Amino acid sequence: MSGPAGAQGKNTLYCIAAFETKGESAQAVPNFDDGAKLAVTDLKKQGVDVTYERVPASGTVASSQESAFLAAQAKNPDCWIGLTSSNVFIPVGPKVAATDVPTFALAAPTEGVKGGPSGGDNIFLLRPLNEQTYAELARYACGTLKAKKLGLSLVNTSFGPTAEQAINGVLKDFPNCKVVSTQTNSAVATDLTQQALAFKNAGVDAIISANFPNPMGVLVNQLSQNAVNVPFLGGASLNIAKDSGAIQPASNLVVVDDCVPDLGKSKTEKKFTKAYESTYGYPPNYASAQVYDAFHMAANAVKTAGHDQAKIVKALAGTNYDGVCDYQNDKNNVLAQSVTLYKYNSDGSKKLIKVVPLDFVPNEALATTAAPTTTVRPAG
Repeated sequence: MSGPAGAQGKNTLYCIAAFETKGESAQAVPNFDDGAKLAVTDLKKQGVDVTYERVPASGTVASSQESAFLAAQAKNPDCWIGLTSSNVFIPVGPKVAATDVPTFALAAPTEGVKGGPSGGDNIFLLRPLNEQTYAELARYACGTLKAKKLGLSLVNTSFGPTAEQAINGVLKDFPNCKVVSTQTNSAVATDLTQQALAFKNAGVDAIISANFPNPMGVLVNQLSQNAVNVPFLGGASLNIAKDSGAIQPASNLVVVDDCVPDLGKSKTEKKFTKAYESTYGYPPNYASAQVYDAFHMAANAVKTAGHDQAKIVKALAGTNYDGVCDYQNDKNNVLAQSVTLYKYNSDGSKKLIKVVPLDFVPNEALATTAAPTTTVRPAG
């Protein structure tokens, strides 16, 4: 059984999350917690008795994330939401997978798929794989923008090489599009002047960045300071850096994101965006929406399976849910169905480029295909 005492009915839900909110660290953003709180409000309006606990765990320090998980595991929640970056997912994932705790992961490294060394039956990836997002960025840079001389900006965690492999795979289809400069940095870099100058000296006509929000914002600003004004393409970290105010007014920013609620056309997206903005005073992003949706998917699973964690996991394995974002398990426990490309206008507003449905990525095409040994649960 799971959940706090007295909260065992099928119209109850007990979820614990491990992420920071604004002010708790230099990299913390409010979106995760705000999305959770709005979900709790809306579920309670629907008659669901929700208990939500948040542990302010680091998204980059594995020991912090592991401690948060172990504390949550002892409380037997209906769901745990965490694993907010590849830095913590890869080392902590095997420990999560060795349990029955139904888990929504907020990062999507290759290693975290169901058959990966950090994945498991009970870990569900809310986000598209890094292979999927960076393949689309490369297609846009080389196909639509017709870039010929690419610069790659890569964080020196596993995220960077995974994105690089995906980009290089796409470049095989674009013989006139070549990488002419690859620059790396740490996840906490605060000065990327040398990287900016290297891109300038190489004469790049577009830059693709697989990075964390803070160094990505630093690089965009330092490129501008050094008169490198070429298209800069990044994942969700670019959106986070821009919306946090870390990037000075800049043009030529192209983002590939999981889903973008404030650009959405559906009634669900519009209703969510309106409620979120009126409650918190800023527009939601993918993280806001995914945490919100995770609570609803967990509530639906409990209605079906009760509070038995193994049965909740089985219910989530059959996920096909149209929420603010759309989700369907690809049998690798990757739930995301599409990515959205958009750019920023000069006034900071967003302009939709396109929504791209995602194809299933078979294990043999992933950067890491090693079978896990830590996810096998003992009998009984």
